[in-house]
Amino acid sequence: MDLLALLLAGLALLVAFAALLTAKGLRTSALDAATDARREARNVGEEVERALEVQRRLLARVASGETVDCEMVLEGRLWSEATPDAGKALLESHADLFVLDVRTPEETRHGIIPGAHLIPIDELEQRVSEIPSGERPILVYCAAGARSAAACELLSLRGFEGLHNLEGGFSSWSGPTAPPPG
Repeated sequence: MDLLALLLAGLALLVAFAALLTAKGLRTSALDAATDARREARNVGEEVERALEVQRRLLARVASGETVDCEMVLEGRLWSEATPDAGKALLESHADLFVLDVRTPEETRHGIIPGAHLIPIDELEQRVSEIPSGERPILVYCAAGARSAAACELLSLRGFEGLHNLEGGFSSWSGPTAPPPG
């Protein structure tokens, strides 16, 4: 009988130990879930704050008399899309236009827009200080328009204004071209 009681006590101890381990595992899982939920909430809050900042900047542009198109508001972007003709008009009408080519050096061998500054998209974050800030308009282009849109997004989040993404990129450009530097 004593042996049976001892075995039952040992079994009860094992069950209690297993329950303790399970409880610790559940506690850890609950703490991890709470940490993940806080992180997610913080990320959502940051995204909402960024979107609100974009809308504030767009509203400020409207209030100052600038033209903001519906797509800019609906897409939450701070740059405009420039057709190739609008890009040519910018080039002709703004002596201070900064032209930014975000293609790779290999892609520029067929030419660039005259006066373009070559900063490949992969180097843009490190070289953003080479781009003038302020009221100077900036025409950004790549080969087809997607990377230059990403460049416009990055630059707008860094506070740059007057950004124009060349629709269709260099492949749609029918304006003047020049050989790449070097």
